[in-house]
Amino acid sequence: MDRTPAALVERDGELALLRAAVADLLAGRSRVVAVEGAPGTGRSALLRYAAARARVAGCAVVHAAGSPTESALPFGIVTQLLAGPDTPGAPAPAALPLPALCELFLAAARERPLLLSVDDAQWADADSRRWLEALVRRARGAPLAILVAGTRGAVPAGRPGQDGRSDEAPAAVARLALRPLTPLGVAAMLAAAFEGPVDPAFAVAAAEACAGNPAVLRAVVDGIDADGLEPSAHTAAELPRRAAESVGDRTARLIDGLSEEHVRLLRAIAAAGPHLGPAALGELAALRTVPVSRALCLLTDTGLVEGTHAPRTPPGVAERALAGLTGADRAALHARAAVLAPRSAPPADPGPSADADPFGEGPDCDERAGWRLLNSPDDHVPAADRLRAADLLATCGHETTVRRAAALPRTLAHPDTPEPERNALLALHWLIEDTAPTEESADVAARVPPLPVPPRGPAQEGVAALRGALSGALPPARVRALAGAALRPAPGHPPLFTTRLAACYALALADSYEDATAGLDPIVAQARALGARTAVAAALAVRASVALRRGWLQEAEQDLAEVEWAASQGSGSVKSVPLTTALRILLHLERDEVDDAGRAATAEVPLRAASGMWWPTFLYARGRLGLRAGDHGAALPDLLECGRGLLARGWTNPSFVPWRSAAALARLGGGDRTGATCLAAAELAEARAWGSASAIGTALLAVGRVTEGERARAARDEAARLLLRGDTPAEWAAPRRARRVRALTAAHGTPTPPPGAGVRTPGPFPAAHAGEPVREELTAAETRAAELVREGLTNGAIALRLGVSRRMVEMHLSRVYRKLGLSGRADLSRPLPDKD
Repeated sequence: MDRTPAALVERDGELALLRAAVADLLAGRSRVVAVEGAPGTGRSALLRYAAARARVAGCAVVHAAGSPTESALPFGIVTQLLAGPDTPGAPAPAALPLPALCELFLAAARERPLLLSVDDAQWADADSRRWLEALVRRARGAPLAILVAGTRGAVPAGRPGQDGRSDEAPAAVARLALRPLTPLGVAAMLAAAFEGPVDPAFAVAAAEACAGNPAVLRAVVDGIDADGLEPSAHTAAELPRRAAESVGDRTARLIDGLSEEHVRLLRAIAAAGPHLGPAALGELAALRTVPVSRALCLLTDTGLVEGTHAPRTPPGVAERALAGLTGADRAALHARAAVLAPRSAPPADPGPSADADPFGEGPDCDERAGWRLLNSPDDHVPAADRLRAADLLATCGHETTVRRAAALPRTLAHPDTPEPERNALLALHWLIEDTAPTEESADVAARVPPLPVPPRGPAQEGVAALRGALSGALPPARVRALAGAALRPAPGHPPLFTTRLAACYALALADSYEDATAGLDPIVAQARALGARTAVAAALAVRASVALRRGWLQEAEQDLAEVEWAASQGSGSVKSVPLTTALRILLHLERDEVDDAGRAATAEVPLRAASGMWWPTFLYARGRLGLRAGDHGAALPDLLECGRGLLARGWTNPSFVPWRSAAALARLGGGDRTGATCLAAAELAEARAWGSASAIGTALLAVGRVTEGERARAARDEAARLLLRGDTPAEWAAPRRARRVRALTAAHGTPTPPPGAGVRTPGPFPAAHAGEPVREELTAAETRAAELVREGLTNGAIALRLGVSRRMVEMHLSRVYRKLGLSGRADLSRPLPDKD
């Protein structure tokens, strides 16, 4: 008799629901069931039970399973399902649109009731997830049961009409959450395994050692049985060791299936514990091709890591992860983690001091301390201290605290206030009023003089630069001059976080990305040195925005991940939430990750942040998401509301938020070409008034897309000349975006710029295929696979080198040949295109 414990103890409710699902299937009704639980809780066993029951009843059954090594393989799950004996043959899934791909399975279900099961769905690739969402929406149209098992949230939430092709209401999803076994359940499994009751002491020890996990309990019992031991109180002492070995073996198998970069990240987490945020962990692991946020999600899904904001390894995982390192390598890893830790961890409390700094009560510019200092009735409080308090409070998003401080106008008017501090306080006041206007401060503003022209001192120059850039009132050259002066050290003038950040952002709006980044780096370093974590997050958010503008996606990802981690630790500013959410949406859209962008857009954004500078940016990002998803009706209100908010403040420069271009595309998608043309023309007029190449080129692309005939052709020609010339700012010179411009213009007959125009080419391959459409950019994984082919490695050797399956290598190379227009391996002797 099989003495293996039954895997479905304490699963009576789940089994009943699966039996009902099969019964509904036989009656011609559809069902969608999600089985969610930790690894080892019996998810796969429940799927096998339902499949066996459906087969006995005469239903067709198809099955697929996700894998961490193939989570990036396009349509990997769908390909497995199509290979089943009960599904019809079909072309490659990528060759069919989603509705047609769904129809293959729906047609098979109409001929014979079909049970479709997907195990380990948390590792499904993005294309398969989109297909699964579409199939769930259409499941009501056929006798089809969809069973999906995985970690929590593994089943995509289908929304009606999401792809614009179906008005079907999605089938209801029944979710089965598998919990650990109770001590009674453990005792029942043991009794089944050993054909009778077991010693109570053994059962108690087994429940504690295995933490109620059926798979671990099964492995422990198998080992005891194989060794010829009895389930006695004496044997109970063996259980913790055997359970730990079972968990360790499973961990080792999971680690063996990871790619090299995922293993490095896991080791970094094991060495650093929860003391490093995502960005620092990515630096410690030296990630190059995998975004740290995506790598953390995969490690979390495997159960090797807990948490994504302060990641840590569960008991036993760290030892297994570090087992492959030598003693010297392990010591070096711990040393590098110790060096990085101070960047993320709060500074140690130095203890009370008679000369305590006003911000010594906490590492984050404590609001109460700043409030007391600003409102102190003592006229002998140095103006420099009040200024520093106001600056840090404003940087941390506490503009209201600064506004309501009665001491601000009094300090400005006090005869003993030094001139540099008075000028800086005035600049700070008007920066707050411009970026977060509110009626409640009208009485204070009435007692504060206007900002002088020309500005006096670096702080006022930084505010004047941002004001002139947002309104478009100053030409880009003047904005760059003011911002540059604001960032240069000026003896006797206090350097402020807020006004220097304003200057850096003004430089970015004026297409001066190198100078903006160079100005932001020391601000981040200074905030770290002061231990002002919220100020660090504010500066990193601006730096991520600049990086995204210039097309540096990896740098934007790293800074944004640290900002998100800081927010999870309570160090984020409420007013910066719209910016970080917008950056996350736009970053996903830049990578064509529309589903991930949609999930990012569901993040809660506090309503009180609507008065901040970044609220229009959030509305714009959400509108861009609507455009990409084809939902023009949802995109247009967001974009128009974005425009209303900007116009109310007098911020007309499209370099800040090109809302009119996006709204024009939304109007065109809704059939209103006249309205679209008016919006695009208005944006082009504002862009020409401002004068930067990127703003004019972006507006011209919109005009070329919403108009027709010679006007559209002329707009595209001019856009190509502006955005592809040799002195183009980095935003459009990045290969990914340069190819996008070429694709948009070449498709409409835009001539190649004349020789000597300084056109940047994204790499040698487009030049080698002159006259053909610009080819798609290779991903990092595809580039690496192609490089290894050039080194002479076989597909099997490449799979071993990269830690992926041979099938994935073949898929990478097929896409390389298709994207580059090559016939096979022999053509890879030429250099590969440059990457962003």
